[in-house]
Amino acid sequence: MSRSQRAQHMLLLVSFFALALTGFALKYPESWLAGLLGWSEAVRHLGHRIAATVLLAVGGFHLWYMARSGEGRQLVRDFLPTWQDLQDVRDTMRYSLNRSSKPPRYGRFSYAEKLEYWSLLWGTLLMGATGLVLWFPVLIAKVLPRWWLDIAAALHFYEAILAVLAIFVWHFYFVIFDPDVYPLNWSFWDGKVTEHYLHTHHARMHDAAPAPPSEALPAAEDVTHHTEETTAGR
Repeated sequence: MSRSQRAQHMLLLVSFFALALTGFALKYPESWLAGLLGWSEAVRHLGHRIAATVLLAVGGFHLWYMARSGEGRQLVRDFLPTWQDLQDVRDTMRYSLNRSSKPPRYGRFSYAEKLEYWSLLWGTLLMGATGLVLWFPVLIAKVLPRWWLDIAAALHFYEAILAVLAIFVWHFYFVIFDPDVYPLNWSFWDGKVTEHYLHTHHARMHDAAPAPPSEALPAAEDVTHHTEETTAGR
């Protein structure tokens, strides 16, 4: 992960957890979550809206980053689904069921990481749109029927549950509890993965990497030129 990607991820991480804490505290004002915030509804509302603004700003910047930055466009290309992903699903299932002794060999991103990324984008758009409807109900009620607010509230709540479960059950396993990265995958902090993780989880990308300059063989004309110079020197 580059410096820009790590910064985006960090802002996403902080705003997501703030939204989850304040959002469920607003939904359940008598819960222990509300107690963590001092039982103050004003604090919950203000905190939720500040975190939502940060999340929407990060989301907007990420869309710009994907469209205008060469690094961002490459990221999108690497996240696009391919036929290889279907083969990776097959190989993963065969290996997990002990039907094959060869572990799956992923590229820069596995099919699971691609699915998680596009789910995150979709979830952020849905949560942002429904959240804005709930944030400005009077304005929305002037142009849409009242039942649109009820639909937005239901979608916002259930998508929030889905997002929290996806982070705590799926994402946390792959970045914390997976034996290959335990106790933590530090790429979100320094942008790097271990050599072991590169070989096991990104084997296709490792195979496609060019050989270091010290290991590269000299071109034929360079060998000839060097031989001629040596002969002339003698």
